[in-house]
Amino acid sequence: MKKLSLSTKVLIGLIAGIFLGLFFGEKVAWFSVLGDVFIGLLQMTVLPYIMFSLIVNIGRLSLDTARKIIKYGLIFLSMLLLVGVIALLLLPLAFPHWENGSFYSADFVREQVPFDFVKLYIPSNPFKALSDNVVPAVVLFSIFIGLGMMKLPNKETLLKPLDVLTDGLNQVNKMIVKITPIGVFSIGAGIVSKLSWADLSRLQGYLLLYLLAVLLITFLVLPYIISSFTPYSSKTIFKITRSTLITIFATGKIIVVFPQLIEDIKAIIRTEEGATKEAQDEVDIIMPLAYPFPNLGTFMIFIFVPFAAWYTGGALSWNAAPVFVSSTLLSSFVAPVTGLPFVMDLLHVPQKTFQLFVVSTVLTDRIRVVLGAFHLITLTLLTIAAGHGLLKLKTGKLIQGLIVVILAGGVSVYGMNMLLAKSMENIPTNIEIVNRFKIISPQQPYKILKDAKRNPNRKWKGENTLSRIKRRGTIRIGFYEDAMPFSFYNSDSLLVGYGIDLAFQLATDLDAKIEFVPIKQGELIKDIKSDYIDIMMSDIFISGRYAQELELSKPYLNVSLALLVPKDNDKFDNFKSAIKLDTFTVSYFEREEIAHEFLSFFPNGGAYEIHNFNQFFKQREEDSIHLDAHLTSAERASALTIFHPDYKVVNPLPYHISNALVFPVATDDVWVRYVDKWIDYRTKDGTFDKIYDQWILGHEHRKKEKPWSFYDDVIKARWLAKKGDDKVKK
Repeated sequence: MKKLSLSTKVLIGLIAGIFLGLFFGEKVAWFSVLGDVFIGLLQMTVLPYIMFSLIVNIGRLSLDTARKIIKYGLIFLSMLLLVGVIALLLLPLAFPHWENGSFYSADFVREQVPFDFVKLYIPSNPFKALSDNVVPAVVLFSIFIGLGMMKLPNKETLLKPLDVLTDGLNQVNKMIVKITPIGVFSIGAGIVSKLSWADLSRLQGYLLLYLLAVLLITFLVLPYIISSFTPYSSKTIFKITRSTLITIFATGKIIVVFPQLIEDIKAIIRTEEGATKEAQDEVDIIMPLAYPFPNLGTFMIFIFVPFAAWYTGGALSWNAAPVFVSSTLLSSFVAPVTGLPFVMDLLHVPQKTFQLFVVSTVLTDRIRVVLGAFHLITLTLLTIAAGHGLLKLKTGKLIQGLIVVILAGGVSVYGMNMLLAKSMENIPTNIEIVNRFKIISPQQPYKILKDAKRNPNRKWKGENTLSRIKRRGTIRIGFYEDAMPFSFYNSDSLLVGYGIDLAFQLATDLDAKIEFVPIKQGELIKDIKSDYIDIMMSDIFISGRYAQELELSKPYLNVSLALLVPKDNDKFDNFKSAIKLDTFTVSYFEREEIAHEFLSFFPNGGAYEIHNFNQFFKQREEDSIHLDAHLTSAERASALTIFHPDYKVVNPLPYHISNALVFPVATDDVWVRYVDKWIDYRTKDGTFDKIYDQWILGHEHRKKEKPWSFYDDVIKARWLAKKGDDKVKK
């Protein structure tokens, strides 16, 4: 019987692990621990191997050879990244037109932490860089040590022992590689057992497009580049590297099989007649040198940025292409989890979608490293071929490659566009998500009054508001009818929102029914003083006027001031552009002093009070006043973009100004103290956070979906159903 090759065993192990994870689900999640052990064993020799290998091979180089490697390496790296730039710009054409506003994200007020390139690349403490696994710093340290040894007369005294140590580390790696089938089996079972189909369905656009990018570049573009310029055939390359590529896919890391990848490239070089030992030795230099630089696998992961913009209803325009490309080139030097937020922030893409990226890494990390590994293979073979006179353009092969890639890419992008357009029909928009939100708090009996009117049950002499609520068994709660996401009517004409949800919780705690009283803009002070309501539970900014004339609860939520502006208006995107405007007018509701505080930064601006949003959203050319923006909280403005996706939220101030939301209450010390204590209690028990997560952040409150498994969802479900049928028959 023919002995199975390592690549076949690895593939069998991976497939078996995936099936085990699908079959038993979370029951086999513990296999991920064994997978981590396997990755740790592979990883333990890699950085020392890279360090000693670089020192030895650079130390033995001549200056001419070093210049040649650096020269050709940079030329071909630039060429490969140009391929990535073209793909990044063209592949997003696969996204169909889809407008969708965005929920509020706390990233609106998040301070950006700048990249620490010095710490990443300059090894002030090389031993700390080794212990922290900072590969770029270790590589730079090794390069300088190697360069320092190039001209030493007695350098072989040190280089020979290091050479032996490098060989020893390589042998250890080869021993561990033999258990790769077991390792990838454990990794496959552990990962698949934790997958949620709900998360995958939301990510399908990004996952499918990234998979398309990896397939096109890995199996078409790069093989054609290699075969068009070098003597090495694609068939030979895939045959030699397939077991290593499968292992890289399973582990999600290139570096853990770095020594094996180097050996594979040397084997590829040896397939050509006249292959020299010098050419093979250069692989030990080029690969570690190229590793810290951007590779196409990491570079193409930034296709998540146009996906996130499209997913939130704000597809990137071609005007943003220069910023997108330049920031991606810069950010691809670091891990995607660090670089992506920087690019998204630069392009004003809502960063709440970054959570989707974190979920996607379960799959994309494994796809990304395969393309990254093939990028390194391509770069190394091109550099060595150029340095040893083997580089030769095969015009026919190149033309054939261009035709195949253009046709395959065009058909794939068009097909992907059609597929996503069809599949997006089944994915709810944010409008649909908002309209299906349910009240989280226990619901008490309630009615909604048509108009605001005085409480029919006057207080008895000496009676406080809390006592009257207990006596009547009813609490009167004021609300604004059009103040989403705090209080509004959904598509089913149900009164919902953050404040309404809290109102039900307050009524439940008081064991009281609710009378919801609609309050008109500008009449809050009058209505509270006239005993129309016991408490107002829409979004009310604390202000000097309210503090003087009303009794206010303690703050329960801090919000950020922001402007709501049309998407095509970039004049308010930052302070520098807004301060240059000759004149502009912002609208606002009631809080005149807050409008003046905002305009204190813009001497040429003006403010205009409106009483409903139609005055802002339905402006006409013949209107006497043109409103350029609406001043409100970022939380409310974000919710408005969901129903008006052609608008966006911006902060043109030089810094963020926050304001507190409070509950205006009936003038009564006992009642105020009760409300304050209720806020403290329900804040500490997580009620406020739970309700905030749904109505403000858009995270629908429901039980987390457990990962699907064949055993639980098919076999066990059918067995339980059959058992139930048998009981009915008996």
